[in-house]
Amino acid sequence: MDIEQLKYFLTVSQYHNMTVAADHLYISQSSLSKHILQLEDEIGLKLFDRDGRTLRLNSAGHEFINFAEDIIVKYSAMMSKMQQYRRTSEGYLTLGSIPIMSQYDIHRAIATFTKQYPDIMIRTFEENGGHILKMLDDEQLDLAILRTATLSSNSYKVIPLANDEMVLVANKTHPLATKRPFPLKEAAKESFIMLDSGPGLYDLCLSACAKAGFSPSVRYHHTRIETIIGFVAENIGVSLLMKKVVSFFRHPDIVCIELQEPVSSTVALVFPHGKKLSPSANLFRNFLIKWFKK
Repeated sequence: MDIEQLKYFLTVSQYHNMTVAADHLYISQSSLSKHILQLEDEIGLKLFDRDGRTLRLNSAGHEFINFAEDIIVKYSAMMSKMQQYRRTSEGYLTLGSIPIMSQYDIHRAIATFTKQYPDIMIRTFEENGGHILKMLDDEQLDLAILRTATLSSNSYKVIPLANDEMVLVANKTHPLATKRPFPLKEAAKESFIMLDSGPGLYDLCLSACAKAGFSPSVRYHHTRIETIIGFVAENIGVSLLMKKVVSFFRHPDIVCIELQEPVSSTVALVFPHGKKLSPSANLFRNFLIKWFKK
């Protein structure tokens, strides 16, 4: 008995017809019939009642199908897990990040690491913080780069890489543009353009506004910072963003206004407590720590 025979059995039980099942499996009907007969011979029982060309599961077949499905699910899980080990031994790691790689020089760190260790392949994913965190929890990532504002230190190992400061971003002709340092409560009546909701910067912005005594009126949500900056440049609202991120785009029509009560954010390398990093992931972790210490 092998996995292929179990798959053949499940396909026949689905279509109740050897010819149709063979077509879906891209094998000949005679070959499929031979595999089913071999399976039944090994078990010592018939699994189907045959009525002409129609095959229907008998009582033993109904019982057997539960075991067959369970074995295939476990087999697939086993192969997936072993694939992770195979990739580790071959020099492979997966890295997830919120969309800040260029703004914090992470892309250059990855490029330098790749040049130094050409046998290690890094697969990167850039998504919002909530999605990256879920991928990390689901073991789809080896490491993640996230803002630490909403992370639980009890659940994750957090290695700080870079600090940044929140600023109010406005058109350079906006009445608030000349107020420095700026008390955030004076922006209570402004229309805000924010990053999409979720853990990270959005929650940090809402918390800062709440401490200033108001809930922001959000006109637009966007996933891309350059889009937010573009709308701010058109003077249809203001935004709260991190200073280094905004400065990266160097837009001539906007200004960054420092807040009277500073709000800081830390970008960190993150992985779950208790997770044993692969040699490749561990090497990259150490490299990144040294990179940001320079």
